[in-house]
Amino acid sequence: MASFREAIKLKDKIYLKMLNRPEVTGIGVGYANPKIPSKGAALIVYTHKNLSTTKKSFLKAMTSTIIKVAGVTSSFPVRFIPTGVFRINPPARPAQIYRSRFRPVPGGVSIGQSNPPLTGTAGINVIRGSQEYILSNNHVLVRNNSPVFSETIQPGASDGGISGRDRVGRAFEFVPLRRTGPNFMDAAISIPDRNSLLNPRYLDGPSGRLIVVPGHLLSYRVGERFKKTGRTTGFVRGVVEAIGVVVDVDYSRLIPALGVIRFFNQTVISTISSRPITLPGDSGSVWLRERDNFAAAVTFAGSSDGLRSTSFPIRFAMQAFRTRIARPAGSNRFTAGAIKGMPPKNNFAYVQPLTKAELNQISVVKVNKSR
Repeated sequence: MASFREAIKLKDKIYLKMLNRPEVTGIGVGYANPKIPSKGAALIVYTHKNLSTTKKSFLKAMTSTIIKVAGVTSSFPVRFIPTGVFRINPPARPAQIYRSRFRPVPGGVSIGQSNPPLTGTAGINVIRGSQEYILSNNHVLVRNNSPVFSETIQPGASDGGISGRDRVGRAFEFVPLRRTGPNFMDAAISIPDRNSLLNPRYLDGPSGRLIVVPGHLLSYRVGERFKKTGRTTGFVRGVVEAIGVVVDVDYSRLIPALGVIRFFNQTVISTISSRPITLPGDSGSVWLRERDNFAAAVTFAGSSDGLRSTSFPIRFAMQAFRTRIARPAGSNRFTAGAIKGMPPKNNFAYVQPLTKAELNQISVVKVNKSR
């Protein structure tokens, strides 16, 4: 039986060779058997769909060889999961309440930029000092991964949002996406024209019920149950399938200059039913841990069938932007949410924090205030 520590160490040794295989789209660690967690950890290898029997057999043989060369027994547990290419979700399709106009704006609803007209999801509202912001994705709020002025409208353009009339603010800061070098998040925050335009709550389901999110998690473990509200799929549930994932994500349809770029330390969340959990328009939506509503991870891409969400731990964005979850504190006032969930020492079934070296590779850029 393999431990998560062993699986993480092996993944870090072989991810370059594995991702050089044309059949492979990502690699992380998860349970060898999700139904029987006591069976320990495994490498999770995400592959293209519809591989021939010959290609599947060849990939399995090559993986065993790569593992053996890394100094580990070739019988190390590996799960191969066909997902197809992981892509961001820039366009949007009709949804129900989630694409309506909201004032003030809660987390979980349609949002976007007016030029170009892109629509995603307002993930959750966050706070720094006395200022509230909307947390979502770089590719949802920011124009072409650049500091050029970008108006934020709610609802997004795909849902009838219009520049000026539906403006709620502007893109404020973002973490640039890199064509080369490591990426850890697709994240940006938008500053409202005034705090009263934002509601420090989260749309929890199609009934329109708004809940207070108590704070955010520093970590979570493989097998935890999550839920989220996204602009297209609405209210969905998922389970943490793999952590520490190295994955190549295709941005070519939205930002051609980026093409396919690589992300590290990501989380793959899979549906607990046959229902899609990440489709076009869901980018930016925030996963909450089901048992306590603490914010856990931010969606930015998904598998081609929508059954898996590629997300980054929300802790990464909170560190980058120096923010906390916004909570209501009386009339038109906000307070900072709680922080909890430090991973147990030496328990690698939990998401690990970014190292100091990794944090030093993350930059935050301010967006221009005007056109």
